[in-house]
Amino acid sequence: MKLSFKQLIYLFTAFCTSLLIYRIVKSESLAYIFLAWNLFLAFIPWWISNSLKQINSLNFKHFPVLVLWLLFLPNSPYILTDLFHLKLRDPFPLWFDLVLLLSFALIGMIVFLKSLKDMFKILKQYISPFYMAIITPFVFWLISFGLYLGRYLRFNSWNVVNHPFQLIRQSFDVLLEKDTIGFTCLFSVFMWFLYYITLCINQDEKV
Repeated sequence: MKLSFKQLIYLFTAFCTSLLIYRIVKSESLAYIFLAWNLFLAFIPWWISNSLKQINSLNFKHFPVLVLWLLFLPNSPYILTDLFHLKLRDPFPLWFDLVLLLSFALIGMIVFLKSLKDMFKILKQYISPFYMAIITPFVFWLISFGLYLGRYLRFNSWNVVNHPFQLIRQSFDVLLEKDTIGFTCLFSVFMWFLYYITLCINQDEKV
């Protein structure tokens, strides 16, 4: 029996969740419990793009949904930065925690790439190739900047609603800092490569 993409993702999620539960029970520690919440946030943009795929045509009433998708999108690759938390924590060997963190991070990246692919495919029906060529790198930059704000300034997607002025002020404060520029540019290029390599694999292009 051939499993669908969605079924495989949920099976993979069950696998890494089982690892997390086992670790919590065995170690009596909630050290990595944040992975479960981060993964839930990572699924939100994928769920949004899945729902938009079912709509025959988009109009202005769907604009808030598109904004919501973009706001939550950085949460998907954000789990990759949770590898910063990897260190030896008894009683588990380092390799177990590495598999645990990588499993959550990979699911986040996979649904991120799938959501991007689906949303760009939708937008191409309404936006010319010229403007898509401008929008695409800007989206990667926004995602990377959102990653920086989340990891280092500790902002969340919902801070756009409950602390919008603080978010805007601090974003402009760090926008031109060396670390911000370096992080944002490197992650933009990194995700750009991942996205287009994934497209090439899916299209079965000959090497």
